Amino acid sequence: MRAALLLVDLQQDYLNRPGLQPPAARFIHDAAKLLELCRRSGISVLHAVTRVRADGSDRMPHWQRDQRRACVAGTSGVLPPQELAPLPHEPVFAKTFFNPFDNPELGAALAAGEVDTLIIAGLYTHACVRAAVLDAYRLGYEVWLARDAVASTEPEHARLTLDYLAGRAAHCLDTEEIAARLASSSASSAVQTWPHHDPCDWGEVLAQVPLMRAREVAQAVCGVRAPQAVWGRMESAQRAAGLQRWLGSLEASKERLIALLVREVGKPLLNARAEFDYAVALLQHTLAGANAGPESGADFQVCHCPVGVVGLITPWNNPLAIPVGKLAPALLYGNAAVWKPALQASQLSRLLLETLVDAGCAEVVALVTGDSDSGRLLTAQQGIDAISFTGSIAAGRSVAAVCAAQGKALQAELGGNNAVIVMDCADVESLARQLAPALFSFSGQRCTAPRRLIVQASAMPRFEAALVRATAALRLGMPEDPHTQVGPLISREQQTRMLALTEAAKEAGARVLCGGNIPDGYARGCWFAPTLVADVAADSELAQEESFGPIAVLMQARDMDHALELNNGVKHGLVTMIFSDDESIQRRVAAEAQSGIVAINQCPLQISPAAPFGGWKASGIGEPEHGRWDRAFYTRPQAVYAA
Repeated sequence: MRAALLLVDLQQDYLNRPGLQPPAARFIHDAAKLLELCRRSGISVLHAVTRVRADGSDRMPHWQRDQRRACVAGTSGVLPPQELAPLPHEPVFAKTFFNPFDNPELGAALAAGEVDTLIIAGLYTHACVRAAVLDAYRLGYEVWLARDAVASTEPEHARLTLDYLAGRAAHCLDTEEIAARLASSSASSAVQTWPHHDPCDWGEVLAQVPLMRAREVAQAVCGVRAPQAVWGRMESAQRAAGLQRWLGSLEASKERLIALLVREVGKPLLNARAEFDYAVALLQHTLAGANAGPESGADFQVCHCPVGVVGLITPWNNPLAIPVGKLAPALLYGNAAVWKPALQASQLSRLLLETLVDAGCAEVVALVTGDSDSGRLLTAQQGIDAISFTGSIAAGRSVAAVCAAQGKALQAELGGNNAVIVMDCADVESLARQLAPALFSFSGQRCTAPRRLIVQASAMPRFEAALVRATAALRLGMPEDPHTQVGPLISREQQTRMLALTEAAKEAGARVLCGGNIPDGYARGCWFAPTLVADVAADSELAQEESFGPIAVLMQARDMDHALELNNGVKHGLVTMIFSDDESIQRRVAAEAQSGIVAINQCPLQISPAAPFGGWKASGIGEPEHGRWDRAFYTRPQAVYAA
């Protein structure tokens, strides 16, 4: 493989347009990371730029019609930001319309370099990037579209564009996935693999995880379809007996599973044991629902029929409990499952599959290892009847578009930018001691972790001081130490992102009350100190987006109206926590919080296996998970009438 990086329109005039998503600062950071990777890997870098004459005579017709002037030769707007500027030996190809390949010199340069794989990034996803991808595909290149290094002023159009290109012309990959493919190619591996780095010592590679592609995904789906027909016709009691055996096998593998949680994702031992217990509770609750009687009316009976073959896509942060919570009801209700776990938990996933083998359930479960590309292939695969997905909003919307186009049922849990509302009647000292571990355990890498602390103005000084003290008392350490509360982040990429978020907040005038740095003595791994940030604007990235790391923001509320406005003023809607002894305030929050979960004076949050787990707004799509809602997703009701 000979790869090259093509950067499209990384110019100030385009970056400065209003409505750019992601925002310019974040895009520049992410694009610079990709650029650094390619330069470090010896990949050729080419720059395509829009450049028009000073008199505007060669502008695109719609620019002339709208009297738009941009990227004019000789102006600062035609230039890239310093972080993305070409090096002297990197060629620059000018264009006036959308497609960089309109300049024949670009094709000639790629041919001279014998390039067969083209990595594309830049502006805008819906326009010039799309044109570049489609023409590169037409010309026979394998195209890797760096989806975390593209941006657009039309985010919905951009999302549809990524979905369209991923199914046809390009592999849509994160920079981390591109790095893995480049490393795999340089190692001349027959099968592409992803290097799993140890989050406690980034220099150590724990495993090379195979990246399954179209053929392997299709084989996995075909392999479980025939067994599903047999499994689905069994009596519910027979399937429940298999799950009961699985429960015994899980219990027998308890210490090995916990050790892999600690080893592979850096989960502190305290949290790893809690995750195992929660996984067992989910399975036990599923089994408890196996004896639910049929619904019936005077002249009909309702049968709950299996959906068929379901695709399960699970994340790295809870790589045991979330798969168990999906697999158990899928199997109980007669389905087969094709499961794509997170790359970072490959060994744990294989051990979990072994426990299913021991229970005699392996014929109706297939494991697909791979990256986001593998997940998209699974989602779009013919023979998959429904998808249950846990991940980011962006990835979830991509999955939703495919499911909608193919008429597949979707259940998606898409994270949370959760808020804690603290009123002035709360015991702030006690509350701070409860909240600090909830904010920062497992380095904040939990979808239910509180991230925004909305505090009544009169309580803010006392609460701020108490929370800083409680945060400073948290114990950082190696995840296998039973006293550790804060372990490493999952990757260097996340660590770098936390630094960037903190620096951007400081530049915008926020106060960093504690943390914001890599702790002394932990430079070999991916630790980031628990960080509290105050005076954050409500519309800032740190307040609006889910950091998924050990950063929490303090926001001051004038009164209850303002607190609810701040709570509801984000796209997420998973968890709202309220701390107040005033019952009228408790009732109001429960009634007005736009969240799938509301916790009143409870910390840490205790999630019941019997309750619906799902978010509102952008935090969830389709049926929530767990409880009686599992049957609603994993079965299709059939009304049977008889004379």
